Order: sequence, then C-alpha cells, then structure tokens
Amino acid sequence: MKKLTQFAMILLILVLILSACSPAAEPTTAPTAEPTTAPTAEPTTAPAQPTEPATPVNANLADFTYVGDPNVVFDLNGWYADVGVDANTTIKSAGLVKVPDDMTTAMPIGNKKFTIGFSVYYTVDEVGSMILESMKTAAVEAGVELLVNDANYDQNIQNQAIEQWILQGVDGVILAPCDFTGVKTALDALEAANIPVVTLNAPLAGGTYAAVISDTVEQGTIAGEMLEGALLASNTPMKGTVVYQTLPFVHPNAATRAKGFVDVFKKYPDIKIVELTGISPEDHFTAFDGALKAYPDMIGAWGLYSSATIGMMNAAKAAGSKVLLSSVDNDKPILEGIYNGTIVGTAAYSSIAPARWAMSEMVNLLNGAPIPGIVFFANMAITKDNVEAAFEHYYPGQNLKDYMAGQ
Repeated sequence: MKKLTQFAMILLILVLILSACSPAAEPTTAPTAEPTTAPTAEPTTAPAQPTEPATPVNANLADFTYVGDPNVVFDLNGWYADVGVDANTTIKSAGLVKVPDDMTTAMPIGNKKFTIGFSVYYTVDEVGSMILESMKTAAVEAGVELLVNDANYDQNIQNQAIEQWILQGVDGVILAPCDFTGVKTALDALEAANIPVVTLNAPLAGGTYAAVISDTVEQGTIAGEMLEGALLASNTPMKGTVVYQTLPFVHPNAATRAKGFVDVFKKYPDIKIVELTGISPEDHFTAFDGALKAYPDMIGAWGLYSSATIGMMNAAKAAGSKVLLSSVDNDKPILEGIYNGTIVGTAAYSSIAPARWAMSEMVNLLNGAPIPGIVFFANMAITKDNVEAAFEHYYPGQNLKDYMAGQ
C-alpha cells in the first residue's frame, strides 16, 4: 500500500514537470481581413446646357446719340399729329438716335451675300440722283447685291417693283416712298412675305422696322430763325407779311418744316404768315410774282424746299425785289444765292448720309443686330460765313467757286 502511494506521487510529479516544460499555446486570433476600399466613382459632369448665341452688336453703335429711352419705340404718329398730319405707322424697332453725316464706324458687312431691293421715289433731280449713287456705293462696301427701281414719283411703279422682289425672294427692301399713304400696299405685301423693310423717309401708313429721316421740325426752325435774325439785323420793323411756299398736297416733311418755321414768328403778333403752293420752280415763280404784287407790306419770305426757293429767288430777281428770303435744302443754285446775298441762309442736310444710314440699318438688321427704330441724320445752318465749306461737305470733290464759274 505504501509502495502504491509512492508510485502515484511519482507519477503526479512527472505529469506536472512535463506540463511545465510544454510551450504555451499561442492565443487564437481571427485572421485579419485585408482592408477593402470602396471603388472610387468616376466624377460625373452634368451635360452642358445649350447656350443661346450672343446677340450681334450693331456695327455703328458708337455713332449713335440716343434721344430718350432706347428701349421705347418712338411715337412717330404722335409727332406727326402735333402738326396736323394723320399717321398710322408701325415702327418695329425701339429707340431714336441722332447720327453724324460721316460715319466714324465702318459700314457693316453682310454675314452672307444678301440681296437688297432699293426703290427710290425719283432720280431726275440732283438730290434723288445723289441718294441713288450713294446707295450703290454703300452696297459695295456692305458686300450686298443691290436691285434698283426708280419709281419716278409713281406709287404704282414702286408697288410693282416690290411685287417682283417678293417673287425673287430678296432678303430685304429699302424704300423711299412716292406716296406716303399709298405706300401701305407695298409695306403690307412685304410684311406678308416676311421680308424686312427700312424706309428712307417715314411712311404715314403701314409698318417698317426703321425709318431714316431728318428732324424736319428743326429744319423749319433753323430757316425761321435765320430769317428772323436777318430782319432784326436790318432793323426791319417786325410787322407785315411773311410768305412761305410749299407743296399743294400733304407731305409729312412739309408739314413738320412749316410748324418749325411758323412757331418762330408766333411771338410777333403784327406779322401775318401767308402760305402759297406749287410744285415746280415755274409754279413757285408765278406764285411769288403774284405775292410780291398782292402784299406790298411783305417783309420776308421762305422757300420750304428747293423748287420753291429757286422759283421765289428768280421771281424776286425779275421784279427787282430785295425781300429777305430763307430756305431749306442745299441745291447748288441755293448755295450760290447765299454766297451772292440773294438768300440769307438755308437749313441743309446731306443727300449722301441718308442712303448710307439706310444701308447700315438694313445690313445690321439682316446680320441679327438690334437697330434703332428712328434715325435722325444731321441738319446744318448755312449762311454766307460757311457756305463755301458747306458746298464742299455736301458735294465732295467740288467747290462753290468752280460751280459759279461754270466748271
């Protein structure tokens, strides 16, 4: 028994010794997962939104002097209503600008080969002829094809030309009306055909994108003030009759010029204003010859346009009258009359500038640029002091003394 106990003790000691000598078990650890990275999303870009093309800039903007709000359409009908002229004209473009005779900016060039029709009321006189030649030159500068019609003061001929151009599919039309009301037929036809039009002189009916005109009220005012100044300078008592001669039918330029002139003399209650009419210089010669006899108290006179002035000037010369005479227009005989002292002065305007500004308006419009609805070209007061310089301005390459010498 004792031996068995000793044997058990020995066996227990051996077990303990063997346990102590065994290496310690490594602690178990869950395998470390490889770090995972979420796939990077490709940056997304919103699809580009279509952008409106930029509106072209008017090539002649730097030459514009805006009068009033450039975003408001000028009330041409109201302007005419002030002088008793009925008008029902739609101007499609906003703004009124004054422009110089000579552009400081270049004539716009068409962004394609545009075909433009130009119908002019008359080309027999010097003014109409210069307008036509200036329009041809402007067309070359603008790189457009110009179709020309001389209506010879016949609205039916002008309407027929418009009908033909509509059939041809022209890109635009520049129109100098023969009949300021009757031209509505042509304007309506162009509107129906979706062909844009710019008028040189404003119609009294129909629609146009823009009208190139002169400030004719200002012209009358200039002529009136010249005559007033000459009367005061000569110490003429401001009483008696002042005659002016105009056209025998409604013409917006005539009515607005007359307003400007008559308003100058409203401050003289003892002056009576008498209106006479005619068309040709011969008509006006006869009318003024009669007036010189009918109004012995005549102290002054005014020719509202060139034919009137020339006829009146010749009648006064034939009668030996020294009555003071003023004018509108810058025909060469009128400028010679100013130089010689037969005429005290004239309110003048270019025959070249209107054509160039009308072409500018049309080409800018066809190019997609905004255009002003009314363009006032410049007026000039011409007296003996500046008549020679004015002659060279209005007739480039010529001078007054050569003209008077018959050259």
